[in-house]
Amino acid sequence: MPQAAPEWTRDTPWRQGHALSSEAAAAFGLEHHSHPGDTLVIVISHDCDLANDNLEVEPEVEVIVGRAIPKPDGNFAWGKTPKTLHLEVACDGAQAFVELQARRKVALPKAELAAFAPREDFALEPTGLAVLRSWLGSRYNRAAFPDAFNRRLEATGFAKRLAKILAAHGELISFVYFDLAGGDQQELPDGMPYELTIVLVYQPGDEPLDTADAVDDVADKVSEAAEEKLSGQSGQPAELVNFKSCFAVSEQDIPVSRARLLMHWRLEHVTLKADDDDLAPVQF
Repeated sequence: MPQAAPEWTRDTPWRQGHALSSEAAAAFGLEHHSHPGDTLVIVISHDCDLANDNLEVEPEVEVIVGRAIPKPDGNFAWGKTPKTLHLEVACDGAQAFVELQARRKVALPKAELAAFAPREDFALEPTGLAVLRSWLGSRYNRAAFPDAFNRRLEATGFAKRLAKILAAHGELISFVYFDLAGGDQQELPDGMPYELTIVLVYQPGDEPLDTADAVDDVADKVSEAAEEKLSGQSGQPAELVNFKSCFAVSEQDIPVSRARLLMHWRLEHVTLKADDDDLAPVQF
């Protein structure tokens, strides 16, 4: 007598952040478009949606077809860009990294995924899961800077210089905030520069003093680049963007009231190490 196919129930073992086995990925025909041998498929549906066993209301599980990578690019760590994420995970108890791209989402039928179990050798720690959730939402909830500011920043070349700095040190930085001194919603006329302060937010980690020193060094490099690219001649204010300062602050020390006044700047348009197929459109 043939065995009945497994059914999707509220007791499903699947949770957000779980990974599909190679057998499950092959059964659904999922593989990375350019690195099929490194395919790693991550479940991104919310736990509440996964627990819903009414398949007429919630029939599918959403996943992202990603890939294992040898090391992260700092520009894509901590969800700095909504299009690509480099995330630390654990495989067989060892540190590993995965690259996820927002446009590589696929919906799988729960009725078919019920036949498979999550990978037991794969784990996503709470911090990594929080980053994943924040990154998933950032595509639809991110700051829009004034067009005039975007054009001016692009004209100075500072955005690309900042991306290069963070590419080497970006694992330290969880957020990059821009404060435009009240000009965040204003299209300023020619001759009236934006006043720019840059805030680098970081996680203190297990060695907070060492981390603080390292991030202060990054802030110094950002300041040097900003002064070179943005500052006016002979001490006069810049005509496009007038750089005020760059400083670092721990996630534990920045108050919510302060964070709400800042605008999260993401490196959406400067994917320095991406393949041509993965390049994002030029925009802020």
